[in-house]
Amino acid sequence: MAPMLEHQVTSTSIVTSDSSSDGNTPASRSFAGSQSNNIDEAEADEFVEQQLFFVTSYSDFDKLAHGPRGHAAKYTLRVYRFLADGALVLLHIAGEGERVINPAFSRFHPRLNVVYTCTEDIEENGQILAYEIHSDGSLTEIGRVDAGGTSTCYLTIDRDHRHLIAVNYWDSSLVVIPLSKSTGEFNGPIQSIYDPRQGKAMLAAAKKDGGANHSMNDECTIAARQVDPHSHALVLDPFEGCVAYVPDLGKDLVREFWYDKTKGVIGCEFNVLPSGMSTGKPDGPRYFEFHPKFNVAYVVNELSSTVAVFSIDKELLSEIARATKMGLPMDKFKGRSTLKLIQSIKTVPSAFPTTMNTCGRICTHQSGRYVIVSNRGHESITIFRVKQGCGIKGKATRGTLTQVGFFHTRGETPRHFQFDHSGQFLIVANQDSDTIAVFSFNLTSGEIRYTGNEYHIPSPNFICCCPVVDRYSDDEDDQPYERVGYTFTSEDEVRRNKVPSSVVVDSAKRNSLDYLNELELAQKEIAKLKTQLSVLSQLSRG
Repeated sequence: MAPMLEHQVTSTSIVTSDSSSDGNTPASRSFAGSQSNNIDEAEADEFVEQQLFFVTSYSDFDKLAHGPRGHAAKYTLRVYRFLADGALVLLHIAGEGERVINPAFSRFHPRLNVVYTCTEDIEENGQILAYEIHSDGSLTEIGRVDAGGTSTCYLTIDRDHRHLIAVNYWDSSLVVIPLSKSTGEFNGPIQSIYDPRQGKAMLAAAKKDGGANHSMNDECTIAARQVDPHSHALVLDPFEGCVAYVPDLGKDLVREFWYDKTKGVIGCEFNVLPSGMSTGKPDGPRYFEFHPKFNVAYVVNELSSTVAVFSIDKELLSEIARATKMGLPMDKFKGRSTLKLIQSIKTVPSAFPTTMNTCGRICTHQSGRYVIVSNRGHESITIFRVKQGCGIKGKATRGTLTQVGFFHTRGETPRHFQFDHSGQFLIVANQDSDTIAVFSFNLTSGEIRYTGNEYHIPSPNFICCCPVVDRYSDDEDDQPYERVGYTFTSEDEVRRNKVPSSVVVDSAKRNSLDYLNELELAQKEIAKLKTQLSVLSQLSRG
């Protein structure tokens, strides 16, 4: 197999996520074969701005806990190129339904041209597949492993890029799988597993065996969904990387675990707390998302159509990290939470029946100024403005939300959506109308507008941004190209859009292409900074 290629992250990028990164980072490409150092700025933009989208589809509805109403896909993987005007170009179709069944969550590696996806099956253990993704959109499978549980629904890569953590919705198990830091391939099978049911059998029946359809939100369905625990995501804290937050949809809880990042083990459970206002009605926490700048996190509650806003106790996180480094027992932290609920806000109009809606995805816009949620049933994207300061009377409101508006998604059941890396376009997967639709995003107002770009895809369920970089060595240099550019100390630094403090340069392996790449990167960085300054100027005037 050819050496794995790393992708470049410029200092103006921010990774938006499903709680952690979905891979919304800009790509940087070399001008292979270029004979001149005089690079036209528009041409540089064309190469550097290119990004791919990896889109997955459901193929076997009987194996799902929920009930899609669109058409099952014969091929479950598609790769598109994103153009500057918001259009998509289909490059590749793969994933025959019988070989890649119901891929439903994907994760782009923070540093390599590798994308991971997992299959959703309540009858048999899920599979996690790793693909090298190429600049022409083609995919090369480089590994697959057993997910250790059923209906796999979420993937996280830890900040050292040495472990992939998978969440299994149906049996609620959490598993850790070792990764090769250099290639992104799996370094073996599961090395750690956490089972909140402690080996007990599931009480609820599968949909095809008379169980509930988890797409519904009536009282009977909710009762069936909440008879068992159902982990729906796992997000590591971006400050220390040692606490894992797990929304449990089945028990209306957010669980806090100690994560031993050295050993790759999910350790003791510190604390559990309600995922909402504890009104006595079900909440159903689905995803957990950190704000990129403030000590705030957001939980989208699928069943109550609400977003809960939590403040983060960074001092406690630091204390846990210090205890971890010193090898101290973690028992002293049991019952102590790093979260405090400060707000709950509806995602649908107040008069709209909650029983007719379930929430899908939540993400924070890369600017940190907006939080976005999808509503399945109301068929909308809800956009909230994030308060940037404190209240008039000194009341702390930073990170809390006010509503911008509701925007129809031009389709049914918007299960997922994704920003392009500029943050100016939003691509929505309308699962039950078999379409994806593209919207422009107004950075000043927070409003979206339909671009007219719509594409037919059977039962689309996830859109993953993959900024692939294509690197080549000179003919006279038989050494593989090594990245020359920014080195980030952690995934959090990428997510927070910090300017790197160092540049890695190996003078022994520099060639004309290296200098050309550096020039390309410098020109691109200057152009991006000019754009960023212009946007900030507009925002300050607004």
